[in-house]
Amino acid sequence: MQLMLMSAAILTGLAVFFMVLGLTRVINAGSEVDDRLDAYATMSAPFGMAASEQSGLSDRVSSYLNDRSFAGSVRASLARADVKLTVAEYLLIKIAAVVLPFALFWLLTGYMISGLIFALVGFLIPEVWLRTRARKRVQEFVLQLPDTLALIIGGMRAGFSLQQSILNVSKEAPEPTATEFMRLGQELQLGIPLQEALDGMVRRIKSPDLEMIVSVFKIHGRVGGNLAMVLENVGSTIRERVRLRREVQVITAQQRYASYVLGALPFVLGMILMAINPEYMLEMFQWNIFLCIPITAFIMTIAGFLVIRRIVDIKI
Repeated sequence: MQLMLMSAAILTGLAVFFMVLGLTRVINAGSEVDDRLDAYATMSAPFGMAASEQSGLSDRVSSYLNDRSFAGSVRASLARADVKLTVAEYLLIKIAAVVLPFALFWLLTGYMISGLIFALVGFLIPEVWLRTRARKRVQEFVLQLPDTLALIIGGMRAGFSLQQSILNVSKEAPEPTATEFMRLGQELQLGIPLQEALDGMVRRIKSPDLEMIVSVFKIHGRVGGNLAMVLENVGSTIRERVRLRREVQVITAQQRYASYVLGALPFVLGMILMAINPEYMLEMFQWNIFLCIPITAFIMTIAGFLVIRRIVDIKI
């Protein structure tokens, strides 16, 4: 018993340390665009990370992780969600989100399996939060695209070049468009060509509308033409698509929220019962015929959630 308490206490302490370390970095990050240029540059061109002096344990750990195969996807997700964390800092928070609930519920209930269940939930929470934040940010960016094109067209008709008009968006547009175009400007100052910088924005903001706009820029760079008139036509098309998306979101709002409630209810109820009476719940997880109950319930819940989401996911 003493060994279990000591192990749980050590794990809890480590988890709290990792969580505080990562969250402190988030709080102090602010709008540090300049010291993140290497991460943003790697999103737009296969140059590798910008050369920088590596000093301290945190920098050495970050340098080691940046060489791993999974670091690129993690860095892309962080940039897409505009979370100012390095790969190492994000992984520290994710480790803490796994270790802390495992240690606490193992300590409180005395059953390791309950700690493992909540550790799985803790493992999924940062990933779900990151994906949700990125999806909302992309949606806001797409909704602002017509106004963004209007700013670019206005700048070009006022006598600015295409690059100057694009950079002017970072001063006039709201978030998250301003941040994305500020990143674009920082990459251009690093010497990255405009087309490659725009490709990097497309990789961060995965949107067919943005891809269409970038294609217009590329075609204009090769064959020329009246770019302002073409962008105005594209802007009108995107504005209509945005209007239709909003109408579809309003019509399907009830079904989407129903999928969230129906998908989360069994897990929330199961965690509450596990915390109240773990002996009762653990009977279903024994290696016998009754083990098919939670397995079947889990599969059917996930399948129902995916089916509902598939039905209401109307492409425009």
